Amino acid sequence: MWWVDVLADVSTVAASLAVIVTTVFIWWQVGLQRQDVDTDKRRLQRESLASIHETLQDEKFRDARAEFFAGPHMKDYDALEDVEKRRARFILSVYSLMSRMVGSGAIDEALYRDYWRSTLLRDWDRMENFIAGERLATRSHSLFEATEKLAERWRHADV
Repeated sequence: MWWVDVLADVSTVAASLAVIVTTVFIWWQVGLQRQDVDTDKRRLQRESLASIHETLQDEKFRDARAEFFAGPHMKDYDALEDVEKRRARFILSVYSLMSRMVGSGAIDEALYRDYWRSTLLRDWDRMENFIAGERLATRSHSLFEATEKLAERWRHADV
């Protein structure tokens, strides 16, 4: 019954080959999936970058900054008119969006820090009265926290 031994050896070799082929196939599939994830991540970053850049360059944002920083930013919170408060909230909401996108990895922090660091830090410092007043008025000390953390990180970053 030598042929049973040969048949058993052939079966073992065939099973080993099947395991090897399956392993190679799975490795190949995982590699393709990893490439898809990287591609999706790059696409998200590219679209997020374009979106936030467009928002920061938008005329509405630039006008809000120009009008608020023309003088109202130096007023006490209680002396600000409603329209001035809305401008300040709008400015901070844009920076909050940017901060959250940086925090989530949707946009590259180093790229944005190089481009927006001085503007964000200057605006954050000039809005100190408004931020303190808004936090007191809303009883929310975590209001604008994402932007505050980003500003502090950028303030201490080696550039």
